[in-house]
Amino acid sequence: MNTLLHGFTEIRQAPLPELDATLHEMEHTQTGARLVWLERDEENKTFGIAFPTLPKDDTGVFHILEHSVLCGSDRYPVKEPFVELLKHSMNTFLNALTFPDKTLYPISSRNPKDFLTLMRVYLDAVFHPAIYHNPAIFRQEGWRYEFDADGQPHYKGVVFNEMKGAFADADALETNALNRALFPDTPYRFVSGGDPACIPDLTYEQFLAAHRKFYAPSNALIFLDGAVDLDTVLRVLDEEYLRSFARSERTVFPPLQAPVDGGVQRIEYEVASEAEEPGRTRLGYGFVLGSYADRETLVAAGVLAQVLAGDNESPLCRAVLSRQLAKDLMLRVYDSVAQPWLQMEITDLHAENAAAAEQAVLDELRRLAEQGIDRAKLEAALARREFEMRERDFGPYTPGVGLCMQTLESWLYGGQPEANLQVGALFDSLRAKMREGYFEELLRRIFLENPHKAKVVLTPSHTAGEARRQAEADRLAREAAAWTEADRTTLQQKQQELDAWQQTPDSPEALATLPSLTLADLPAAPTDLPLETATWAGIPVLRHRVKTRGIVYVTFYLDADGLRPEQMSELGYLCQLLGHLPTRHYTAEQLNDRIRLTCGELRFYATAYAIPGETDRCHVKLCLSLSALEPKLDAALDLAAEVLTTTDLSAEPAARDILRQLRTQRMQNCIMAGHNVGIGRLAAQFSAAGAAQEYLTGFAGYQWVKAQEDHWDWAALRPALQSLLDAIACQARLTLAVTTDHDLAGQAAARLAAALPEGVAAPEATALAPWGARREGIAIPADIAFACCGGDFRRAGQGYTGAWQLASKLLGLEYLWNAVRVQGGAYGTGLAVRDTGLAACWSYRDPRGVQSLETYSRCADFLRQFCREGRDLTGLIIGAVSDSEPLLSPQAQGTTADTWYWQGVDYAERCRRRKALLSATPDTLLALADALETALQGGVCVVGGRPQLEACGLDSIESV
Repeated sequence: MNTLLHGFTEIRQAPLPELDATLHEMEHTQTGARLVWLERDEENKTFGIAFPTLPKDDTGVFHILEHSVLCGSDRYPVKEPFVELLKHSMNTFLNALTFPDKTLYPISSRNPKDFLTLMRVYLDAVFHPAIYHNPAIFRQEGWRYEFDADGQPHYKGVVFNEMKGAFADADALETNALNRALFPDTPYRFVSGGDPACIPDLTYEQFLAAHRKFYAPSNALIFLDGAVDLDTVLRVLDEEYLRSFARSERTVFPPLQAPVDGGVQRIEYEVASEAEEPGRTRLGYGFVLGSYADRETLVAAGVLAQVLAGDNESPLCRAVLSRQLAKDLMLRVYDSVAQPWLQMEITDLHAENAAAAEQAVLDELRRLAEQGIDRAKLEAALARREFEMRERDFGPYTPGVGLCMQTLESWLYGGQPEANLQVGALFDSLRAKMREGYFEELLRRIFLENPHKAKVVLTPSHTAGEARRQAEADRLAREAAAWTEADRTTLQQKQQELDAWQQTPDSPEALATLPSLTLADLPAAPTDLPLETATWAGIPVLRHRVKTRGIVYVTFYLDADGLRPEQMSELGYLCQLLGHLPTRHYTAEQLNDRIRLTCGELRFYATAYAIPGETDRCHVKLCLSLSALEPKLDAALDLAAEVLTTTDLSAEPAARDILRQLRTQRMQNCIMAGHNVGIGRLAAQFSAAGAAQEYLTGFAGYQWVKAQEDHWDWAALRPALQSLLDAIACQARLTLAVTTDHDLAGQAAARLAAALPEGVAAPEATALAPWGARREGIAIPADIAFACCGGDFRRAGQGYTGAWQLASKLLGLEYLWNAVRVQGGAYGTGLAVRDTGLAACWSYRDPRGVQSLETYSRCADFLRQFCREGRDLTGLIIGAVSDSEPLLSPQAQGTTADTWYWQGVDYAERCRRRKALLSATPDTLLALADALETALQGGVCVVGGRPQLEACGLDSIESV
């Protein structure tokens, strides 16, 4: 303790047995920078540096800084070191994240050399960014005036356009309004990402001042995880960065917001002009829970939210659904801030039913407080939450990055860094308190007696979007009217300077400042994920021997081939019903509780797998994904079999509620993830698997759901669903996949053989003709677009090899990033290439979709020119290899191996692809250019605001 190493003093250690780790807490003596290292035997090493960033307005300055500091630095004077790292590092995570009160720059890599490079680049970015001598960065990433061909000014900027897309989301508008009402005296009242109406208020000088104040080493919180070379890491931190700074005053978090009644806020949100306004009102409520330090309360609030609104049979959902007052009710806890709060949302109701819906919820809360909460429900919710916390699956984040974020949720505010890293006896305490009325008291405290609350009413509007656009146009007109001719000339010169900077490639000398790996640093062969095939009790089994820490992951793959398109949409809907309707032994309410008590997950979904070399046949499967602790495996399998074989489809009201909710979810997916929708539509134009997935879960499936709600006929739909379920849920169609490090696969197969009917095998495959090339649009209520175009490169005689991975990497980062994101202002872009033959360009939150479509048409020419210049491909090959080797959780290792199995891609084929990638030359890529050009002349799908679609010359436009 208190040892000094490279300017760092170790303050304390703390054992973390649940992580097999020891936490070391340190401080840099000269600057006061704080550091935490989780010392554990973990190959994937993580570094993160965070700063408290407390907004004082809605200009999004910290969001713009998050983007901007990664656009070059003193030591690495390239335009975008972040992009260069994406091209040629072996990172397992590389990003930056803006939160309401902090900004985090995390990286991770399994390669020690790569880890140190990534860390150095990020340190130089945050402490010595190029923003001080290159104001073009601010104009590119934040906002600027840009003049069109007619000389008319427009606002443009990457963050500006990103937030325009975010503000198309009613959920975001609701959350922003609640934060403003709940926290009127603290930074949480502001939109840290930026309000598009306020972003143009930010000046370059204010932007720099924010960096000087908040990005000081004395404010820094540095996180390390895994088997890092601590001596080298601390030496780099001290000698190369921190030593040149003096200690400064740390940013102090303001006092917590005193309780306030935020009253009722009323806002409008945009709906498509074709959409009906009645029945689209939303009610939002916010209830402050207390402090970040009260972990037990926060976990208990999450458990209570699961009990009250975790499914349609839960008390609050049933209170509004049974009376047909609304389509859904949701509760969520925001606990990654200093002052956590709980949000309640009642969605899609008629305005005249708002008071009745609120009263129904209030009456039910009072009843539960007085009569008590069902103990079985609490036990089930506690079991599920404990499973999730012990599993530590951080979704899109690597485990190290997830642990970094958990550490900051206490450490940032002055708490112990390890406060949220272990479960300990937390659930023993909550179970004991449950028996003493703790959760009823918590319910009263949060919902019924809480002095710190607010309410928002969101009203749908066909004119809100146009009013917003007009307000922006009026502001621009006022500003332009105040310009002198000299002002206008200066702004146009700045635009020309920015264009020139964006189009000027980095010099070889600048690029050489970035250290890079060599091909010798890469594995010659891909990781071979464990997969054994066997048959037990007559059931084919895919077995994955992976360390799972006492959890078993099981997937049922049930053949569903031979279906017509409308039956595929029925199957997609059936997946939403299973597990939420009564069965032979359980009511729907009891079943939901039983699933939470027994399983970590029990989820149904439908998917289509391509058949290698075929375009008009595929395999369709109904899948059940299940996880459970080993002692509960038999009970979980019995429960899954009961759902599959005895679900009661006579529960019409519940089935209709689920359909309505599914319609809303899929519509929201079009608005927020339109690039995925567009790529799905393109896949349907050129492959049977793509068309099948469209009918199962895509926009075609959404249209089916929409038609079913508009013309509800359960008497006709129910027998169709029952027929599907009876045919599919049987032994003859089942393949079982089991991921665990113990010998449990045979036991699982035998148990299912006894529980499932024998049944009849499915047809060999699903015959389904691709749709053929189309130029189509999908109109959503938004100012931005998601522009996609693509086709099947196999039609030009090119098969799939590892070289296509390299072409995707090259065009995505060498061409599209600069042309569509940097110059065009879209938030994201890329070239998606699949081994099914699909090559598709896409953009995300794009201010000018038509311009992006034109850019895509030049991809093949760019590839030809790049290859003829004979430029070095080493870095891009490294990046492509990295993309093909993501860090996988135990469950993901199993499901990834399953996907390869179903697609007919064995390990030998993966090795061939790796070899082709590592040996690729410019001539290899040049040979792909014609096929790529043919593919990109295929179909078009643009999802976006109607004015954007009308500019794209599409053959048809449909609306959500």
